Amino acid sequence: MDGAIRLPSMLYSSSDYESESEEEEPQLKYERVNNDILKILEKDAAACVAMHIKFVALGTHWGKVYILDHSGNLSKEFSAHNTQITALSLDEDGEYIASCSDDGHVVVNGLYSGNYNMSTNVDKPVKAVALDPSFAKGSTKQFVFGIDGLVLYEKGWLGRSKTTVLHTGEGMVRNIKWRGNLVAWANDWGVKMYDMKQRRRITHIPRTGSKDLRPELYPSHIAWKDDVTLLIGWANEIKVCMVKERRTRDVTREPDKYVEIVYRIPVDYACCGIAPFGSKIVILGYDFSNDSNSDGKGSGRNSERPQLLILEPDNDSYDELSCDALSVRGYQTYKCNNYGLAYEPEEGTIYIVSPKDIVVARTRDKDDHVDWLISCKKYEEALQEVKKHGKHIFRNSASGIGIMYVEHLIERREFVLAASKSKEVLGNDVEIWEAVVSKFILAGQVAALYPYMPMEDVRLDPRCYDMVLNDLLKKDHSTFAKAIKEWPSDLYNIAFVVSLVHGRLDNYPKDTTLHASLARLHALDHRYDRALKIYLQLRHPDTFELIRKHSLYGALKENIVLLMEFGQEEAVSLLVENIGHVPIEMVVAELQKHQQYLYMYLHALYKKDPQLSGNYHMLQVRLYAEFNRSELLPFFRSSNHYELEEALDICEEREYIDEIVFLLARMGNASRALYEIIRHYPDVDKAIEFCKEQNDMSLWSELIDKSIEKPENIRDLLENIGTHVDPVLLIRRIPPGLKIPGLRNALVKILQDYSMQTSMWFQCKNILSSDVISLIGKQYKVRSRPVYVDYECICHACEEPIMSSQDANQAEKSGSSSQDANQAEKSVSSSQDANQAKMPASSSKDASQAKKSVLSYQNANQNKKRALAGLEISTFICRHTFHTACLQNKKFCIVCRGQCSKLSTTR
Repeated sequence: MDGAIRLPSMLYSSSDYESESEEEEPQLKYERVNNDILKILEKDAAACVAMHIKFVALGTHWGKVYILDHSGNLSKEFSAHNTQITALSLDEDGEYIASCSDDGHVVVNGLYSGNYNMSTNVDKPVKAVALDPSFAKGSTKQFVFGIDGLVLYEKGWLGRSKTTVLHTGEGMVRNIKWRGNLVAWANDWGVKMYDMKQRRRITHIPRTGSKDLRPELYPSHIAWKDDVTLLIGWANEIKVCMVKERRTRDVTREPDKYVEIVYRIPVDYACCGIAPFGSKIVILGYDFSNDSNSDGKGSGRNSERPQLLILEPDNDSYDELSCDALSVRGYQTYKCNNYGLAYEPEEGTIYIVSPKDIVVARTRDKDDHVDWLISCKKYEEALQEVKKHGKHIFRNSASGIGIMYVEHLIERREFVLAASKSKEVLGNDVEIWEAVVSKFILAGQVAALYPYMPMEDVRLDPRCYDMVLNDLLKKDHSTFAKAIKEWPSDLYNIAFVVSLVHGRLDNYPKDTTLHASLARLHALDHRYDRALKIYLQLRHPDTFELIRKHSLYGALKENIVLLMEFGQEEAVSLLVENIGHVPIEMVVAELQKHQQYLYMYLHALYKKDPQLSGNYHMLQVRLYAEFNRSELLPFFRSSNHYELEEALDICEEREYIDEIVFLLARMGNASRALYEIIRHYPDVDKAIEFCKEQNDMSLWSELIDKSIEKPENIRDLLENIGTHVDPVLLIRRIPPGLKIPGLRNALVKILQDYSMQTSMWFQCKNILSSDVISLIGKQYKVRSRPVYVDYECICHACEEPIMSSQDANQAEKSGSSSQDANQAEKSVSSSQDANQAKMPASSSKDASQAKKSVLSYQNANQNKKRALAGLEISTFICRHTFHTACLQNKKFCIVCRGQCSKLSTTR
């Protein structure tokens, strides 16, 4: 609202003095209406207000009516009365306004047209007036007003005015509300309701509550919630009434409608106004505890501030959802009848009226909710609301709230959380980022912030990063080292940071972290020699990455042993990758005094390419035997560049039996190898496996001879040699009477193996037979295929055409003639079958012509046979074609050299 001032308000509820863990968000927001209203109220005082969605009508103590917009700007005014205006009423279209006053006049003015302006004088104080909601559209132009009774004014026949007293005799009518066909009014005795359609009174709701509160000082207030629900606020009691249709009538003269009191709620304040608020009720309350006298003059103490309450009825009680005390100008001197309340349902706007002040209450929107969250320092919830409802929030932005949030966290010294939120909430605003960095530096908490500082699309001033690194260097060397490793080198001034590190090294000369950081900075500054020198002194793991990345092969040659000492795998990898720069001979010579390093290098070289280390395979045998026996036997199997005798000596020296057996077998001394196995392995399984690999009957015989003395070995042999050696050879050598444990099972296994072999043999035979039959069928189909031969085909022996073009043309002509004759023969036969009974003259001519064609066809076949009679052609399965005479009685293709047999011979 333009020109509106936000009111300070004190929020409290019926349990105001109870301790609450968290303040509740208010339901409404309040603003004081300013602009032209201020000028009006400087000289005059507000008496009543009527609201429409388009404007606000204000009646004053001096008898004037002002039409204003919702911001308080004056649009129109009427000097309608001589004394205080007591009530205003608008029709539903907002085209006419009715006003009444203690001067006895009731005036109706058109806001856009004066055709139906009217004024009536009743010579009595008029306290209430209500226009027909359809006054602008209706023809009767009805309105009602209240004196000591309820009076209806309307246009009668031929436009004559007509006044009708609807009710009288119960004191002054102080409030009237008209909705639809129903008129509700309140007098000193209670509230009554009148049906304008049936022209009869519906009900009477008597006044209850405290009888000490005089009706002229604590007047009743009524408001329609909808077409059938009436809200009544009288003194210290609230009622909710509902108009219902009567289903059956016991008495014929009873009205069709009746009223039921749905809620009856006693309160501890006097009602100054009542209005609907959605499904709830809004009440303007006045604390009358200071008004000790029934005449309302009070006890001399100041009045309390008025309260705006939101209630939700619940049977005979209510839930108080909100209670706001309003700082209205001059509230200390006002009484209950000095306040008023007007409500505009479409926008949910409530006007609280006092003589010198008008306050507007509105439903809180998303911006107000965010404002409240910020005021409660719930910044994270406020950020979530802005992100969720950003299109409906205009006063607040995510960046603004984010800045407040970060500053709030810094004030609370929650630096880690503040740093983590900074990247999310500060966005790309460089100035704000630099201000936040300064605050973290002053607080000595840069270590928490540096991982979240912008480094990509948005960058701060390099001096800002320099300050951060300087602070990290002073506080924590490890964090400083981590920062320069993670940050891009163009963020900060490298030379400046190097000078800072040198200054720090003066105080901590043995700090390896500082030295490593200095080396990294030299590398970033392209001073690789200085960086490498420091890395080598520190034996730092990053040495290898520096050499590899910047191709520092000279340093690699000069420091082979040193690099192997503190990074064996990395050093070996570098050496193997750069054989062209660091020759194998050089490395081997350098590592001769360091056998384990030499083993690692040669092993990696062999894994890359066995041929690279071919000259050093015998050396590798010694190194494998010394440092890694598990690689020795695979090396023997894959390499051919070592001396068998020398390798055997090395293995015999260390008693490597498996390697000895392999070398003996490779040297051809399988008998000795079997002897070594039997000698060193108590079970015979290893020997059986060796004999299977060698597949030598003499070895099997030797193994059987050496196992006869051990019954358990005989059993193992019986179980395993069945598929390689005839078991009878072993069985015949078993001495009679020898007890062999597990012999029965071994014999059963032999029989099973034999049965399985027999079964497999028959199955294989069946499969082979099926395959042979299938392949013969395929071969037959291939050889049965026709071979197309024409004059373009040549004999692959004499390289002459298979047949001359003249013969081919004659054959083609004969073929085409035969086709025509064939068609003619078919047509003749079909015509003969269809017309055997009767044949016209024209049909007989066609038949004779067809007979001639048949004769021509027969002659063509004879000519074709004569043309091809002298040709004899031989074709092979390879599709090579020959004159039979050119083959010279050979039965195979002379091109394929006998690999393909003859397919066919054709004349």
